Amino acid sequence: MTAPLTPLDRPNSYIGRSVPRPNAKRLLAGRGRYVTDIRLPRMLHAAFLRSPHAHARIISIDADAARALAGVHLIATGADLARICTPWTGTLDHFKGMTSEPQLPLPLDRVVWAGQAVVAVVADSRALAEDALELISVDYEELPAVVDLDEARQPGTPRANPASQSNICFRTQLDSGGVDEVFAAAAHVIEQQFSFGRHTPVTLEPRAIVADYEPDSGMLTVHHATQTPYQFQDLYSRHYNIPEARVRVIAPDIGGSFGMKLHVYHEDMAVVGLSMMLGRPVKYVADRIESFVSDIHARDHRVQARMAIDADGKILAMDVHDATAIGAFSTYPRTSVVEGNQVIRLIGAPYGFTSYRAALEVVFQNKVQTSQYRAVGHPIACAVTERMVDIAASRAGLDPLAMRDRNVIADDAYPLVSPTGYKFEALSHQACLRRLREIMDYDALRGEQAELRRRGVNRGIGIATFVEITNPSPAFYGVGGARISSQDGATISLTPTGEVRCA
Repeated sequence: MTAPLTPLDRPNSYIGRSVPRPNAKRLLAGRGRYVTDIRLPRMLHAAFLRSPHAHARIISIDADAARALAGVHLIATGADLARICTPWTGTLDHFKGMTSEPQLPLPLDRVVWAGQAVVAVVADSRALAEDALELISVDYEELPAVVDLDEARQPGTPRANPASQSNICFRTQLDSGGVDEVFAAAAHVIEQQFSFGRHTPVTLEPRAIVADYEPDSGMLTVHHATQTPYQFQDLYSRHYNIPEARVRVIAPDIGGSFGMKLHVYHEDMAVVGLSMMLGRPVKYVADRIESFVSDIHARDHRVQARMAIDADGKILAMDVHDATAIGAFSTYPRTSVVEGNQVIRLIGAPYGFTSYRAALEVVFQNKVQTSQYRAVGHPIACAVTERMVDIAASRAGLDPLAMRDRNVIADDAYPLVSPTGYKFEALSHQACLRRLREIMDYDALRGEQAELRRRGVNRGIGIATFVEITNPSPAFYGVGGARISSQDGATISLTPTGEVRCA
């Protein structure tokens, strides 16, 4: 018999309530089991020698002294792993025209960012493996490094990855039409440039992996601190030519991720290959310094935005250009384009205007790869939009809350397709703004703010509205072009509004 629903089982019933975490006591008592806790029989440890250069050609590698060190079982270069691992490319077909060079666990002839892993050492302990790294000598020929976003976009600039045709990974544009005419007739035009600096997640548990390949059975078991074990089951099978049924990926307790642990990293792919070469378990745990130079970064954007409003403060149009730098490669398999794609599709989302134009330019550079990280694209889109709305309110002589109340999409306007092609349903910005004004006693706060300023105390009141994508389906990765063919010959297409059509 099915138990009756309690109030906490109903949709949205958790809002405003304290929700218990069933695993909290176990973790607080130290009974968690992380990849770093795993000890397998005959297990070895890997460490990686990293490039000191942002861009350089590998002339030679001398590892003879390291190989002679007692306790060292294997020293592997890019060529060694390339014999058993097929390359991967971080592109998706529905980002039309997107390019990125094939990647391997370790580079063959050149490094393309400072901190890129070049040589792997497998030894009885991590400390011994690190000792061996100090005995390896790599001769580099330094090459021009492309690090500046504007420089990378200029014609004739050296390429971040010489195998690429240019430093442009992807370009796209959205245009609802008539934008120039709207701007020409507007009472006010606001223009602003925004720069967002790179940052990276700093999880309590760094990236960690134990790969255990059994030569006799051809079975690969990987204990992996990842959000996406089934994704990696497919990828390890695909790139190491192991039947998927013989690949098992186990994700135990994870000490934080925020999106960082769902991407393919070169060291993780290398560890799988090292285990296959040795027929023994191999463990790798990144230290904090390694994390800063190899974990994905995020939010490297420069956004140029314009907004047109009428004399009454009504938003009429927006025109946006987002240039985002992603490192020397696009990450695999979800790409480094998704973040920028989300930015240009979410700018202006809460507001009821229909004239919109946006261009996205995704650029290679000799830095760590960037990719999807917590709230992909949302913080940038929100920051740009809300700052523009604040400036527009000042230009129109309106209170910031009144400006938003005048421009948010009406609660009775749904379902609605945004000018960027997203389909919105049952949002309630008007109701939220009314509730916000009430619970914060907005008018009293403004009065208090004015009084404090008369006394020389500057106190700000910040207000922001946003739309967060939920249940986006495959349209999340590229609205308007994805086509999937099934075994029976049917074709499933994603329309620009995110609807699914079958033919």
